Amino acid sequence: MAFKKGQSGNPAGRPPGTTLAGRLREAVGKDFDGIVEALVTLAKSGDTQAASLLLSRVVPAVKPIQEPVKVPMVGATLTEKACAILEAVAAGELAPADAKALLDGIGQVAKITEIDELTKRIDALEAKA
Repeated sequence: MAFKKGQSGNPAGRPPGTTLAGRLREAVGKDFDGIVEALVTLAKSGDTQAASLLLSRVVPAVKPIQEPVKVPMVGATLTEKACAILEAVAAGELAPADAKALLDGIGQVAKITEIDELTKRIDALEAKA
């Protein structure tokens, strides 16, 4: 038996809004302004939990921001470029986390290059056949 679009699979099931979460949302929604005012009052009077709750909902979490790093990508091959990155880490010019990101990128380029080369070889073989 296939379900019909827009029709519940269980029409006699639980009505929307009757779950605990739905009832809580409804109760909070009725006095939302009062609850927020109470939290602000508590936070101002030194309640650190109220302050933490308010700040966690209003102020976004601080994320580390990395400055762009210039790394000389010397070398013609991907292997030479990877070695240049490792040398920059060894010399203290590049953070290991930045090096990992760059090496991961080089790995992806290597995979793409490999696919391109295989595609060219297959096309050449098919052209001969």
